[in-house]
Amino acid sequence: MQKIITYIKNGKGVGALWLLLFASLVAFYSAYTASNILPKAIPYIQQTADEFLPLKVEKGKVVVPSDTLKTRTYQIGDETASLTLDTTKDFLEQEDLREGVTITRSYIYTVNGENVRRQTLQGDFELEKRDYTPLLQKIVDWVVLSIVVIGPFLNFMLFLICVLFYAFCSGLACLLNKTELDFRTKMRFNTVLYIGVYVLTLVLSAFGLNLSFVAFFLLMIALQIILVKKIGTEKIQEKNQ
Repeated sequence: MQKIITYIKNGKGVGALWLLLFASLVAFYSAYTASNILPKAIPYIQQTADEFLPLKVEKGKVVVPSDTLKTRTYQIGDETASLTLDTTKDFLEQEDLREGVTITRSYIYTVNGENVRRQTLQGDFELEKRDYTPLLQKIVDWVVLSIVVIGPFLNFMLFLICVLFYAFCSGLACLLNKTELDFRTKMRFNTVLYIGVYVLTLVLSAFGLNLSFVAFFLLMIALQIILVKKIGTEKIQEKNQ
């Protein structure tokens, strides 16, 4: 803890290097996770394609298959969702809606709890019934590569914005503890805090506990107040020596 306090008070810069390093680690971890999880979905997507294709749309209307009703149910964690192809109807009544996605002759309905969206089919297109496995694998490879290449910079920008926000919020902790911190110190201070709390959220999520945005914010503010008080106390002790 003392080394962290010393870095916050006397370190150089605004902690951008640490933030970039952390952003890169998060991106690489995300890429590793995606490379393990996404390929497992390919067989299920292919099975769905085998069941529901071919599909042909002309002028915003499903013409192939016609007068067909097919449903496939998926288990996602503790939740269930379905994919339904119902070309016996143009519209669905409220009582006909089910959790998941339903394609009628003219619309795509997406139901997520109380949230219902309806999108009109448009144009002409056709999806053939064939083996999409190689294409899906290429998509997975490109997704993983994109995360590795672009992810660190996107994460860095997002984390930097968050740290700037909390640097502004730390003015409350300074006011309550009657301690003045310059901008660079606030940035280093909140970089350390943000990385620590972010890692904590990852650890908790591994045990099935997910921190909400409000909980994350309140934890950051509480830690700001505690650590600013400690920094202020050390400043007073240094002046009295």
